[in-house]
Amino acid sequence: MIDSARVKPLNRSDDFDLSLKAMPTSRHDKDVSAQPFMDVLKQSVMKVNDAQLEADNLTNRLALGEVEDISEVSIAVEKAELALRLMVQIRDKLVDAYQQIARMSV
Repeated sequence: MIDSARVKPLNRSDDFDLSLKAMPTSRHDKDVSAQPFMDVLKQSVMKVNDAQLEADNLTNRLALGEVEDISEVSIAVEKAELALRLMVQIRDKLVDAYQQIARMSV
């Protein structure tokens, strides 16, 4: 039986903001201090890694019987999996863009 007092609604912006909000919306935005793309990418990879580590930690705690709410573990594992899938898609798009640029004749 599910204890409705322990169920927390999911917020889409909880942990994974892999969007490029730090980047300016226009090249003419001089007021916005743009974060280099490499830094945004590194931060995103670190967030995905943190999610994976949290999921592993909760899974280990579940195996040891230290976790009372299995949904907490399930949600953490799903978040980590979704973040990893998104990161793989981003990587694939970056590799594809690099290959297209490399094929361009100068």
